[in-house]
Amino acid sequence: MSDLQISAITNVDLYTVQKVFASNKISDGEKVAFFNQHHSDITDIIKQTITSSEYAHMMQGRPLQKFRPLKNSFTKRGDKILLAKALGIDPSEIDFMIRTITEDIEEGKDLSKYSPELLEKVKTYVYRHGKKDQLVVFLDYKLNDVKDIVQYLYRTLEYNSGGVADYFVRPIHRMDNKTLINLYKTIDDNLDMAHKSGQIALEDKEKTAKWALVKLCEIQSNSKLINAIKTYNKLK
Repeated sequence: MSDLQISAITNVDLYTVQKVFASNKISDGEKVAFFNQHHSDITDIIKQTITSSEYAHMMQGRPLQKFRPLKNSFTKRGDKILLAKALGIDPSEIDFMIRTITEDIEEGKDLSKYSPELLEKVKTYVYRHGKKDQLVVFLDYKLNDVKDIVQYLYRTLEYNSGGVADYFVRPIHRMDNKTLINLYKTIDDNLDMAHKSGQIALEDKEKTAKWALVKLCEIQSNSKLINAIKTYNKLK
């Protein structure tokens, strides 16, 4: 983003502000000038709540890297602050909220006290920084909630989608056998429910279940390779 592009910005949103402030191609002087020019709009934006689509869009602009745990820890800290802003709560409350929502989903409690917007924001965060068991729980929630379960599975089990596959790219999120089994059971159970409710045909259910198992095994193999490289780099 150049100075010319900055001067061309007329509609300012939170994602644009974040991109400008985080850019290494824009000088501090240009950033200050941009802030001064849009000070009123930026102030108003900061007071507003981030929508789930805006939050997901910002997360896509904050990529996590395979072998940069320190950088990712700072990114996680920033993501937590952004999520807290999106939910209108203090960052110190995020972990408790995620645990509470996860438990409510696991126990089959009524989720109507949580808005779909809130659940989508939390899911986006969990898919990046959550614990493995939380990921499984939120996958279960999404598969039970989406209109097209097959399409969602094909997307979330592919890389560069911000979904399940991307979660296991980093060494810190190695897919162990228990997680693989839990993920597959969750997928198979939801496909079975989708078939029984008439959403998908038996043939599509069986075909997608087989494909999902193969994809999970591929993701686990890739996860093990990533961990082997990490271990090798430590021994060098």
